[in-house]
Amino acid sequence: MKVLLAPSNVADQSTAIAAGLTARGHEAQIWNYGPSPNGFRVDRQLDPVTAADYFAILNETLAEGFDVYHLHTARSLMPARDGLPQMWDLPMLRALGKRIVVSFHGSDVRKASHHLDDDPWSFYRFADIPCDEEKIDARLALIRTYAHAMTVSSVLDQVYVPEATYLPKSLDLDAYTPTPLPGGERPVILHATRRRATKGTDIIEAQLAQLADRFDIEVRILEGASHDELLREMARADIVIEKLLGGDAGVLSLEAMALGRVAVARIRPEVRERHPDMPVVSADPDTFAEVMAGLLADPEERARRGAAGRRYVEAEHSAPVTARLLEEIYTRPVPRGTRPHPDWASDPSPRRLEQAHARIARLEETVARLR
Repeated sequence: MKVLLAPSNVADQSTAIAAGLTARGHEAQIWNYGPSPNGFRVDRQLDPVTAADYFAILNETLAEGFDVYHLHTARSLMPARDGLPQMWDLPMLRALGKRIVVSFHGSDVRKASHHLDDDPWSFYRFADIPCDEEKIDARLALIRTYAHAMTVSSVLDQVYVPEATYLPKSLDLDAYTPTPLPGGERPVILHATRRRATKGTDIIEAQLAQLADRFDIEVRILEGASHDELLREMARADIVIEKLLGGDAGVLSLEAMALGRVAVARIRPEVRERHPDMPVVSADPDTFAEVMAGLLADPEERARRGAAGRRYVEAEHSAPVTARLLEEIYTRPVPRGTRPHPDWASDPSPRRLEQAHARIARLEETVARLR
Protein backbone atom coordinates (compact mmCIF):
# COMPACT_ATOMS: atom_id res chain seq x y z
CA MET A 1 0.00 0.00 0.00
CA LYS A 2 0.97 3.60 -0.55
CA VAL A 3 -0.12 5.74 2.41
CA LEU A 4 -0.35 9.51 2.77
CA LEU A 5 -0.09 10.86 6.32
CA ALA A 6 -1.40 14.44 6.42
CA PRO A 7 -1.94 17.33 7.02
CA SER A 8 -0.05 17.52 10.34
CA ASN A 9 2.48 15.29 12.09
CA VAL A 10 0.87 15.79 15.48
CA ALA A 11 2.95 14.60 18.46
CA ASP A 12 5.31 12.88 16.00
CA GLN A 13 2.79 10.09 15.53
CA SER A 14 3.13 10.06 11.75
CA THR A 15 6.86 9.41 12.15
CA ALA A 16 6.23 6.19 14.07
CA ILE A 17 3.43 5.16 11.70
CA ALA A 18 5.61 5.73 8.63
CA ALA A 19 8.53 3.81 10.14
CA GLY A 20 6.33 0.85 11.04
CA LEU A 21 4.59 0.70 7.67
CA THR A 22 7.87 1.02 5.76
CA ALA A 23 9.36 -1.88 7.72
CA ARG A 24 6.40 -4.00 6.63
CA GLY A 25 6.93 -3.24 2.95
CA HIS A 26 4.55 -0.34 2.45
CA GLU A 27 5.31 3.19 1.26
CA ALA A 28 4.36 6.06 3.54
CA GLN A 29 4.87 9.79 3.11
CA ILE A 30 4.29 12.61 5.61
CA TRP A 31 2.92 15.81 4.08
CA ASN A 32 2.65 18.70 6.53
CA TYR A 33 0.79 21.98 6.17
CA GLY A 34 3.29 24.51 7.45
CA PRO A 35 6.53 23.79 9.32
CA SER A 36 6.70 21.13 12.01
CA PRO A 37 6.80 23.08 15.31
CA ASN A 38 9.10 20.54 16.97
CA GLY A 39 11.25 19.49 14.08
CA PHE A 40 9.34 16.24 13.62
CA ARG A 41 9.81 14.31 10.39
CA VAL A 42 8.17 15.86 7.32
CA ASP A 43 8.65 14.50 3.81
CA ARG A 44 6.98 17.49 2.21
CA GLN A 45 6.21 20.84 3.82
CA LEU A 46 3.34 22.61 2.09
CA ASP A 47 2.25 26.21 2.59
CA PRO A 48 -1.05 26.64 0.76
CA VAL A 49 -3.09 29.84 1.06
CA THR A 50 -5.82 29.95 -1.57
CA ALA A 51 -8.33 27.36 -2.74
CA ALA A 52 -6.22 26.99 -5.87
CA ASP A 53 -3.18 26.09 -3.74
CA TYR A 54 -5.09 23.41 -1.86
CA PHE A 55 -6.59 22.06 -5.05
CA ALA A 56 -3.12 21.73 -6.59
CA ILE A 57 -1.99 19.71 -3.57
CA LEU A 58 -4.99 17.42 -3.87
CA ASN A 59 -4.17 16.84 -7.54
CA GLU A 60 -0.58 16.04 -6.59
CA THR A 61 -1.75 13.36 -4.17
CA LEU A 62 -3.85 11.79 -6.94
CA ALA A 63 -0.89 11.87 -9.31
CA GLU A 64 1.25 10.18 -6.64
CA GLY A 65 -1.24 7.31 -6.54
CA PHE A 66 -1.82 7.04 -2.79
CA ASP A 67 -4.09 4.17 -1.80
CA VAL A 68 -4.77 5.32 1.77
CA TYR A 69 -5.38 8.87 2.97
CA HIS A 70 -4.64 8.78 6.70
CA LEU A 71 -5.70 12.17 8.01
CA HIS A 72 -5.03 13.70 11.42
CA THR A 73 -6.47 16.39 13.75
CA ALA A 74 -10.01 16.21 12.29
CA ARG A 75 -8.87 17.89 9.08
CA SER A 76 -8.78 16.84 5.46
CA LEU A 77 -6.57 18.25 2.72
CA MET A 78 -9.20 20.88 1.90
CA PRO A 79 -10.26 23.55 4.42
CA ALA A 80 -13.02 26.01 3.63
CA ARG A 81 -11.52 28.55 1.21
CA ASP A 82 -12.82 31.08 -1.30
CA GLY A 83 -16.42 29.94 -1.02
CA LEU A 84 -15.69 26.22 -1.22
CA PRO A 85 -16.85 24.12 1.78
CA GLN A 86 -14.52 22.34 4.16
CA MET A 87 -13.58 18.72 3.52
CA TRP A 88 -15.08 18.62 0.04
CA ASP A 89 -12.23 16.32 -0.94
CA LEU A 90 -13.51 13.48 1.25
CA PRO A 91 -16.51 12.43 -0.89
CA MET A 92 -14.43 12.77 -4.02
CA LEU A 93 -11.61 10.62 -2.64
CA ARG A 94 -14.06 7.97 -1.51
CA ALA A 95 -15.74 7.94 -4.93
CA LEU A 96 -12.30 7.41 -6.49
CA GLY A 97 -11.85 4.28 -4.37
CA LYS A 98 -9.32 5.77 -1.96
CA ARG A 99 -9.27 4.49 1.61
CA ILE A 100 -9.93 7.27 4.14
CA VAL A 101 -8.83 6.88 7.77
CA VAL A 102 -9.07 9.75 10.26
CA SER A 103 -7.18 9.77 13.57
CA PHE A 104 -8.26 11.97 16.46
CA HIS A 105 -5.67 13.04 19.01
CA GLY A 106 -7.63 14.70 21.82
CA SER A 107 -8.71 18.33 21.55
CA ASP A 108 -9.91 17.76 17.99
CA VAL A 109 -12.77 15.59 19.32
CA ARG A 110 -12.86 16.10 23.11
CA LYS A 111 -15.73 18.21 24.47
CA ALA A 112 -15.05 20.45 27.45
CA SER A 113 -18.60 20.18 28.79
CA HIS A 114 -18.32 16.39 29.12
CA HIS A 115 -14.71 16.49 30.32
CA LEU A 116 -15.60 18.85 33.16
CA ASP A 117 -18.52 16.70 34.24
CA ASP A 118 -16.54 13.47 33.96
CA ASP A 119 -13.18 14.34 35.51
CA PRO A 120 -12.55 16.20 38.78
CA TRP A 121 -8.99 16.88 37.61
CA SER A 122 -9.97 18.07 34.13
CA PHE A 123 -7.44 20.57 32.82
CA TYR A 124 -10.38 22.70 31.66
CA ARG A 125 -10.76 23.67 35.34
CA PHE A 126 -7.24 25.07 35.40
CA ALA A 127 -6.63 26.38 31.87
CA ASP A 128 -8.53 28.60 29.46
CA ILE A 129 -8.52 26.14 26.55
CA PRO A 130 -10.75 26.98 23.59
CA CYS A 131 -13.27 24.27 22.77
CA ASP A 132 -15.75 24.93 19.95
CA GLU A 133 -18.15 22.03 20.41
CA GLU A 134 -20.32 23.03 17.43
CA LYS A 135 -17.23 22.94 15.21
CA ILE A 136 -16.29 19.53 16.60
CA ASP A 137 -19.79 18.22 15.86
CA ALA A 138 -19.79 19.62 12.32
CA ARG A 139 -16.43 18.13 11.44
CA LEU A 140 -17.27 14.82 13.03
CA ALA A 141 -20.51 14.58 11.03
CA LEU A 142 -18.59 15.01 7.77
CA ILE A 143 -15.89 12.57 8.78
CA ARG A 144 -18.42 9.96 9.89
CA THR A 145 -20.15 10.22 6.51
CA TYR A 146 -17.12 9.59 4.34
CA ALA A 147 -14.29 7.98 6.33
CA HIS A 148 -13.87 4.21 6.14
CA ALA A 149 -12.42 4.13 9.65
CA MET A 150 -11.61 6.42 12.57
CA THR A 151 -9.18 6.04 15.45
CA VAL A 152 -8.58 7.68 18.83
CA SER A 153 -5.21 7.80 20.58
CA SER A 154 -6.59 7.50 24.12
CA VAL A 155 -9.21 5.19 25.56
CA LEU A 156 -10.56 8.26 27.36
CA ASP A 157 -11.58 9.78 23.99
CA GLN A 158 -13.58 6.73 22.91
CA VAL A 159 -16.67 8.23 24.55
CA TYR A 160 -16.70 11.02 21.96
CA VAL A 161 -16.45 8.63 18.99
CA PRO A 162 -17.70 5.24 20.21
CA GLU A 163 -17.31 3.62 16.80
CA ALA A 164 -13.65 4.60 16.51
CA THR A 165 -10.84 2.09 16.98
CA TYR A 166 -8.38 2.68 19.79
CA LEU A 167 -4.93 3.11 18.24
CA PRO A 168 -2.37 3.50 21.06
CA LYS A 169 0.17 6.29 20.79
CA SER A 170 3.38 5.11 19.19
CA LEU A 171 7.13 5.67 19.02
CA ASP A 172 9.81 4.76 16.50
CA LEU A 173 12.13 3.19 19.06
CA ASP A 174 15.15 3.36 16.75
CA ALA A 175 15.38 7.00 17.85
CA TYR A 176 15.52 6.15 21.59
CA THR A 177 18.51 4.48 23.25
CA PRO A 178 17.73 3.28 26.78
CA THR A 179 20.39 3.71 29.44
CA PRO A 180 20.44 2.86 33.16
CA LEU A 181 19.17 5.53 35.52
CA PRO A 182 21.90 7.95 36.60
CA GLY A 183 21.30 6.60 40.12
CA GLY A 184 23.36 9.22 41.90
CA GLU A 185 22.91 10.22 45.50
CA ARG A 186 21.04 13.29 44.27
CA PRO A 187 18.17 12.17 41.98
CA VAL A 188 17.36 14.44 39.06
CA ILE A 189 13.69 15.25 38.54
CA LEU A 190 12.56 16.74 35.22
CA HIS A 191 9.24 18.30 34.31
CA ALA A 192 8.71 19.52 30.76
CA THR A 193 5.79 21.63 29.63
CA ARG A 194 4.51 23.91 26.91
CA ARG A 195 1.27 24.99 28.61
CA ARG A 196 1.70 25.10 32.37
CA ALA A 197 -1.99 25.08 33.25
CA THR A 198 -2.79 21.93 31.27
CA LYS A 199 -0.06 19.93 33.02
CA GLY A 200 -0.43 21.25 36.56
CA THR A 201 3.04 22.80 36.43
CA ASP A 202 2.40 25.30 39.23
CA ILE A 203 1.28 22.47 41.53
CA ILE A 204 4.28 20.35 40.54
CA GLU A 205 6.74 23.17 41.22
CA ALA A 206 5.26 24.03 44.60
CA GLN A 207 5.21 20.46 45.86
CA LEU A 208 8.71 19.68 44.57
CA ALA A 209 9.97 22.74 46.46
CA GLN A 210 8.52 21.26 49.65
CA LEU A 211 10.03 17.84 48.88
CA ALA A 212 13.43 19.51 48.48
CA ASP A 213 13.30 20.29 52.21
CA ARG A 214 13.14 16.54 52.94
CA PHE A 215 15.22 15.03 50.11
CA ASP A 216 18.44 15.99 48.36
CA ILE A 217 17.11 16.39 44.80
CA GLU A 218 17.83 18.40 41.67
CA VAL A 219 14.71 19.80 39.98
CA ARG A 220 14.67 20.92 36.36
CA ILE A 221 11.66 22.64 34.79
CA LEU A 222 11.92 22.72 31.01
CA GLU A 223 9.52 25.02 29.14
CA GLY A 224 9.14 25.36 25.39
CA ALA A 225 12.18 23.22 24.60
CA SER A 226 12.88 21.72 21.20
CA HIS A 227 12.38 18.00 20.86
CA ASP A 228 16.11 17.32 20.63
CA GLU A 229 16.77 19.34 23.81
CA LEU A 230 13.97 17.53 25.58
CA LEU A 231 15.43 14.11 24.75
CA ARG A 232 18.87 15.18 25.97
CA GLU A 233 17.46 16.42 29.27
CA MET A 234 15.36 13.29 29.79
CA ALA A 235 18.44 11.12 29.30
CA ARG A 236 20.06 12.97 32.24
CA ALA A 237 17.06 12.57 34.56
CA ASP A 238 15.98 9.84 36.97
CA ILE A 239 12.29 10.77 37.11
CA VAL A 240 10.29 12.53 34.38
CA ILE A 241 7.03 14.13 35.50
CA GLU A 242 4.63 14.62 32.62
CA LYS A 243 1.42 15.93 34.21
CA LEU A 244 -0.97 15.72 37.15
CA LEU A 245 -4.09 16.66 35.18
CA GLY A 246 -5.84 14.82 32.37
CA GLY A 247 -5.77 11.07 32.87
CA ASP A 248 -3.60 9.21 30.35
CA ALA A 249 0.09 8.81 29.60
CA GLY A 250 1.07 11.14 26.79
CA VAL A 251 3.90 10.85 24.30
CA LEU A 252 6.28 12.44 26.81
CA SER A 253 5.75 9.58 29.26
CA LEU A 254 6.27 7.05 26.47
CA GLU A 255 9.51 8.78 25.48
CA ALA A 256 10.71 8.79 29.09
CA MET A 257 10.03 5.06 29.38
CA ALA A 258 11.69 4.38 26.02
CA LEU A 259 14.83 5.99 27.43
CA GLY A 260 14.60 3.88 30.60
CA ARG A 261 13.38 6.69 32.85
CA VAL A 262 10.69 6.62 35.53
CA ALA A 263 7.57 8.36 34.20
CA VAL A 264 5.01 10.07 36.45
CA ALA A 265 1.57 11.07 35.17
CA ARG A 266 -2.02 10.84 36.29
CA ILE A 267 -3.50 7.58 34.99
CA ARG A 268 -7.25 7.04 35.18
CA PRO A 269 -8.67 3.55 35.88
CA GLU A 270 -9.98 3.20 32.32
CA VAL A 271 -6.43 3.54 31.00
CA ARG A 272 -5.00 1.17 33.59
CA GLU A 273 -7.62 -1.42 32.68
CA ARG A 274 -6.58 -1.28 29.01
CA HIS A 275 -2.84 -1.21 29.85
CA PRO A 276 -2.45 -3.15 33.11
CA ASP A 277 1.32 -3.49 32.64
CA MET A 278 1.94 0.23 32.16
CA PRO A 279 4.73 1.13 34.64
CA VAL A 280 3.88 4.85 34.72
CA VAL A 281 3.62 6.01 38.33
CA SER A 282 0.19 7.60 38.76
CA ALA A 283 -0.26 10.77 40.80
CA ASP A 284 -2.78 13.58 40.99
CA PRO A 285 -2.47 16.93 42.81
CA ASP A 286 -3.66 15.36 46.07
CA THR A 287 -1.32 12.34 45.99
CA PHE A 288 1.72 13.77 44.21
CA ALA A 289 3.82 14.61 47.28
CA GLU A 290 3.27 11.20 48.85
CA VAL A 291 3.93 9.34 45.59
CA MET A 292 7.15 11.25 44.96
CA ALA A 293 8.35 10.74 48.52
CA GLY A 294 7.91 7.00 48.06
CA LEU A 295 9.91 7.01 44.82
CA LEU A 296 12.68 9.15 46.24
CA ALA A 297 13.04 6.87 49.26
CA ASP A 298 13.24 3.71 47.14
CA PRO A 299 16.03 3.66 44.52
CA GLU A 300 15.39 -0.02 43.82
CA GLU A 301 11.80 0.74 42.84
CA ARG A 302 13.03 3.52 40.56
CA ALA A 303 15.44 1.12 38.88
CA ARG A 304 12.70 -1.48 38.45
CA ARG A 305 10.29 1.03 36.92
CA GLY A 306 12.97 2.39 34.60
CA ALA A 307 13.82 -1.05 33.24
CA ALA A 308 10.16 -2.04 32.88
CA GLY A 309 9.31 1.10 30.91
CA ARG A 310 11.30 0.20 27.82
CA ARG A 311 9.87 -3.33 27.72
CA TYR A 312 6.35 -1.96 28.04
CA VAL A 313 6.73 0.55 25.20
CA GLU A 314 8.24 -2.12 22.95
CA ALA A 315 5.28 -4.40 23.61
CA GLU A 316 2.40 -1.93 23.31
CA HIS A 317 3.47 1.39 21.77
CA SER A 318 6.20 0.64 19.23
CA ALA A 319 6.09 1.30 15.49
CA PRO A 320 5.81 -2.42 14.55
CA VAL A 321 2.80 -2.85 16.85
CA THR A 322 1.10 0.21 15.36
CA ALA A 323 1.81 -0.88 11.79
CA ARG A 324 0.17 -4.26 12.33
CA LEU A 325 -2.93 -2.59 13.76
CA LEU A 326 -3.08 -0.13 10.88
CA GLU A 327 -2.78 -2.84 8.25
CA GLU A 328 -5.97 -4.33 9.65
CA ILE A 329 -7.68 -0.92 9.82
CA TYR A 330 -6.64 0.02 6.29
CA THR A 331 -8.07 -3.20 4.83
CA ARG A 332 -11.05 -3.73 7.14
CA PRO A 333 -14.34 -4.32 5.27
CA VAL A 334 -16.79 -1.43 5.57
CA PRO A 335 -19.86 -2.50 7.56
CA ARG A 336 -23.16 -2.60 5.76
CA GLY A 337 -25.24 0.51 6.14
CA THR A 338 -22.27 2.91 6.29
CA ARG A 339 -22.24 4.01 2.66
CA PRO A 340 -21.79 7.75 2.20
CA HIS A 341 -24.25 10.13 0.58
CA PRO A 342 -25.66 8.47 -2.56
CA ASP A 343 -24.24 11.19 -4.79
CA TRP A 344 -20.79 9.98 -3.75
CA ALA A 345 -21.17 6.21 -3.42
CA SER A 346 -18.08 4.28 -2.46
CA ASP A 347 -18.32 1.76 -5.29
CA PRO A 348 -15.23 2.48 -7.47
CA SER A 349 -16.97 1.24 -10.62
CA PRO A 350 -16.13 2.79 -14.02
CA ARG A 351 -19.36 4.80 -13.91
CA ARG A 352 -18.59 6.16 -10.45
CA LEU A 353 -15.01 6.94 -11.38
CA GLU A 354 -16.22 8.80 -14.46
CA GLN A 355 -18.61 10.83 -12.31
CA ALA A 356 -15.84 11.61 -9.83
CA HIS A 357 -13.46 12.77 -12.56
CA ALA A 358 -16.22 14.94 -14.01
CA ARG A 359 -16.71 16.57 -10.60
CA ILE A 360 -12.96 17.12 -10.32
CA ALA A 361 -13.01 18.89 -13.69
CA ARG A 362 -15.88 21.13 -12.62
CA LEU A 363 -14.14 21.95 -9.34
CA GLU A 364 -10.96 22.74 -11.24
CA GLU A 365 -12.92 25.19 -13.39
CA THR A 366 -14.33 26.80 -10.24
CA VAL A 367 -10.87 27.14 -8.73
CA ALA A 368 -9.51 28.60 -11.97
CA ARG A 369 -12.18 31.31 -11.87
CA LEU A 370 -11.16 32.17 -8.32
CA ARG A 371 -7.53 32.82 -9.23
